Amino acid sequence: MDRGTLGGRMRSSRIRGDLALLREGVEVAVGFGVRSLEGLVDVAELLEHSVYEPRSLRSTGDGFCFTLLNPPLRMGAFSSVRLLWNGSEVDPTRAALAVGRSAARPLGSIAAASPVTLPIGERVRFSVHAAPVEPGRHRVRLELQSVAVPPLVWLEFADEMGAPEAGPA
Repeated sequence: MDRGTLGGRMRSSRIRGDLALLREGVEVAVGFGVRSLEGLVDVAELLEHSVYEPRSLRSTGDGFCFTLLNPPLRMGAFSSVRLLWNGSEVDPTRAALAVGRSAARPLGSIAAASPVTLPIGERVRFSVHAAPVEPGRHRVRLELQSVAVPPLVWLEFADEMGAPEAGPA
């Protein structure tokens, strides 16, 4: 299969997903009123801001990092963590997470036999080793494969790249 065909199929799949989401939104608006749909959007924005620590997306000397707050929501044990940066998957050997004050763990080391637990209330810092990152707005998507139901938990956010972190004094 050539790359153009695969890209076309992926775009088509994405469009079908977007249209399905739009259809669901219209059904909610028709069935329960536009105010209900506005309420759902408000809840989604609240959840995004309570999970992702705003303005934590920062450039580092060798890539970037960001932090999740882990409020009392659907957290738990995960058998894989997939990270996408501006729509492209990040190599799991170049990304790591650190729960609380624990040592960083490469995303590639997370598996069903060795899941990672994200406890409620513990900050999780993600770090990615990459080429220098351009300033501006970037989109991050995390896909966490849960060992429980529902199987896939995901979070997507966009933020401006902050100034490089200050090193220890």
